[in-house]
Order: sequence, then structure tokens, then C-alpha cells
Amino acid sequence: MQPTVFLITPPFTQLNTPYPATAYLKGFLNTRQIAAKQADLGIEVILALFSKQGLNQLFEQIGALNNVYSENAQRIIALQNHYIHSIDAVILFLQGRNPTLSHLICQDGFLPEAARFAQVNDLDWAFGSMGTQDKAKHLATLYLEDLSDLIKECIDPHFGFSRYAERLGRSANEFDELYAALKQEHTYIDKLLIIILERRMADIRPDLVAISVPFPGNLYAAFRCGQWIKQHYPGVKIAMGG
Repeated sequence: MQPTVFLITPPFTQLNTPYPATAYLKGFLNTRQIAAKQADLGIEVILALFSKQGLNQLFEQIGALNNVYSENAQRIIALQNHYIHSIDAVILFLQGRNPTLSHLICQDGFLPEAARFAQVNDLDWAFGSMGTQDKAKHLATLYLEDLSDLIKECIDPHFGFSRYAERLGRSANEFDELYAALKQEHTYIDKLLIIILERRMADIRPDLVAISVPFPGNLYAAFRCGQWIKQHYPGVKIAMGG
């Protein structure tokens, strides 16, 4: 019986240009009649986090901590209902699945605004009358970056859209700090990752998990994935490259 290979890219690489290694490897293995499945867990975590349900859970988690936050974080928390009710539409727009939303996004008041919008100068001059799509993408990006700032301040200081715990990965000439981080309890982002990984592993039941680690920004999450798999699927082989 042929083995099943599960190829994963852990969080996070560039979201607008998904890293192609696992997709190419899946195609190659399929030409050799080797069953292979592929997943970009970074994209899956982002879509779980930046959704109506995901933001509901995020704001509940922040509220339960009862910490003192910056003025910017307090503003975002005060506008949480606006974020929760607009997030699904914004993500669909950024995925190219609802391009007509650009006109609404460019209107004042459609998106909640926090500190990142202070950088906005004269966008009509910058993008021109024909640049509605580009202007809307820029505004939607600022909106998500405001939420990213909130996550980094209140929930997980390692968070970033194209990297996760990159500083730990860059210091990998010695692994003491990374090893210490892996011994800590799961962060909020770790928990989202593990929920998705657990579901995928149960569906696929692979014999080999191959983890692509092209950048320091997804080394920590790669080890988190490997750690969980070894604990719950000790018979599964794990490979890492990148």
C-alpha cells in the first residue's frame, strides 16, 4: 500500500503570493502515484482569525484579560462591532471575490479607522480617479494592520502577516530561546493553528508529514506543528526542508 504524504506550509509566508513548494511537490508525487495532500496552514489560520467568528472570539479573549491597553487598542476595542460586521466582506474583496465592494470601502465611514489610517494623506491624488480598486486595497490593508497591531499588543507579540515569531527563527545559531518558547503554553495563534492541524491530520491520516520552512518567520510554527504531531501521532514520520 502506497504511503500518504501531507505537505504543509506553516504560518506565515506572504499571503498575496502563497509559497509554491508544497504545491509543486504534491504535483510531482502524484506523477509517481504517491498519494499526497497539501495545505498552506498560514492562509488557513488567517482566514480563521479574520472572520466574523474569529474576531468575536478575539475580542472576547481580549475582554477576559482585563488588561490596561494603549489608546489605539482601546479605540479598536470600542469599535469591535464595526470590525466584526465588516470583516467578512473585506476579506472577500481582498480575495478578489467581491470587487464591486471597492466603491463602498473608499467611502468615509465604511471601515472603522484606528492609528494606521493616520498615515493616509491625499489618496485621491495618489490613486487617481481610475484607481478605485487599488485605493480600496490600500484602505483594506490599513484596516487589517490596525487589527494586527491589536493582536500584537493584547494577545500575541509574535504575530505578523508574513511572519510569526521571526525573531526566534533568526536567532537559530543557538536554539535555547526557541526551545524555551516551545515549552511554553500555546499562544492564541498557536491554538488556532493546532485546531486546523488536528482536523487536517484526522481527515488525511498521513504516513509522512513534510513541512516547508523557507523563512525564519515560519520556523517556530513548523516546530509547533511537529511537536503536536509527535505527541498525538507518534508513528507518523516528519520531514522538514526549505
